[in-house]
Amino acid sequence: MPVPLRMAFWRPRSVLQLVLASFFTALAPLAVAMLFTVQTLGELAEKSLAINSTVVDVTRIGQEVERDLLELERRARQYQALAEPELVELFQRERTRLIENLQSLQRRLRASSPDVETLLESLERVNLEPPVFTAPDPSGASTPLALPQLERSFDVIGEQGSAVQQWLKGSVDLLLEQNAEEADALIDALMLQLYLLATVALALLLLFAYWINRPVRDLTQEIHQLGTEGLSHTIEISGPQEMRDLGTKLERLRQQLEDTEQQKQRFLRHVSHELKTPLSSLREGAELLADQVPGHLSRQQLEIVEILRDNGIELQRLIENLIDYNQLPRQEITPESFSVEDVIQALLMHYRIGLDNRRLTLELEGSVTHWTADRAKIRTAIDNLLSNAVNYTPEGGRIEVVWREEGANLVLDVANTGDPIPEKDAESVFEPFVQSAARRTGPIKGSGIGLSVARECLEVQGGSLTLVEHPDFPVCFRLTCPAHTS
Repeated sequence: MPVPLRMAFWRPRSVLQLVLASFFTALAPLAVAMLFTVQTLGELAEKSLAINSTVVDVTRIGQEVERDLLELERRARQYQALAEPELVELFQRERTRLIENLQSLQRRLRASSPDVETLLESLERVNLEPPVFTAPDPSGASTPLALPQLERSFDVIGEQGSAVQQWLKGSVDLLLEQNAEEADALIDALMLQLYLLATVALALLLLFAYWINRPVRDLTQEIHQLGTEGLSHTIEISGPQEMRDLGTKLERLRQQLEDTEQQKQRFLRHVSHELKTPLSSLREGAELLADQVPGHLSRQQLEIVEILRDNGIELQRLIENLIDYNQLPRQEITPESFSVEDVIQALLMHYRIGLDNRRLTLELEGSVTHWTADRAKIRTAIDNLLSNAVNYTPEGGRIEVVWREEGANLVLDVANTGDPIPEKDAESVFEPFVQSAARRTGPIKGSGIGLSVARECLEVQGGSLTLVEHPDFPVCFRLTCPAHTS
């Protein structure tokens, strides 16, 4: 029965086990490369040693041949002059040694040379004949008649010996050249093997690096999806057993967070429903009192009614911000074309009483008529910026709202007088439930999520909300939102 592939494939139990396996597997080609290197260098050393030994022996024998040729000629001349029988024996012995050296040269060089063969034949033919003396001359000396023939023979042998020496030199040079070529060939083959083995080792390292990094990458991706796609995505981690166990634990945590999130949403829905009913009654009662339906109210009583109405509106806003903040990650973008100024003017209707009561000056300036984006989210963002400006601007202060088009973005600045936001709080003011140390002048304390909601409304559309410097105002928030096709 064939074994399934998933069972036949080795699966490490831990990352450490996988790392060790990858290390030793990638090390194997390097070990083979070292073995090849040692073997090749050994072969190269042996060949070089043999060649060097041959060259030394051949050079020595060549020197002996040259010396023996001279000695042989000297013996012949001595015999012609003295006619002593011992000289013939020495001549024969030296000629035999010379012939053996010439034959040894050919064996050592593993080559046959015509020059050597010719010299051998000449040596075989040369013999010492008994000298024939002429009659003594007046001085008493006598001259052998065979001497001229002997000189001619050794002249020929000398020329042949020179040819042998030239052949010997050329053979040695050729031998060294062949040795160099063989060494280069061995080195080239070794380098090719090393390149191939290094490539295999590198490929194995990359493969194991991918296997090692894959579970970590999967884990990172799953965690990223938790932050971007929410808690609905099921977590699955492959790889070593300990990474899969970690994935299982992370999936269990995700399920718990999902259950907690669902419980939170149910709680918020119930709370908002329970709060909206009495809050609506309070607002309606405040409106009736403000309209003096029950009867005429004094100025002091009307101020109290306005405070109640303003607080009711602000409380409703806080509840809506809480709900919006929890629902924003799951909301989709609904682009539509709208008038930026109309949105601002509609929002300002809710802040007229607060502006008038604290004698705040409002300045509006805009060069953009219509924009295409998610109108509801843009309205929520601007509403929170206006609320923040109204609540933190001191009595008699100024608020400026300027909007324009920069490139493909709508840019809207909401600036106000008052206490500047400390540099250390420049980024933390956008975090939920975090409030600046600046003094708030509004009637009730804020929730600390208005700016967070505003930033989320913009970032979900590819925009941004930042705190920027303004030449005339200590506080300025900049809204940036790209255009979307409806």
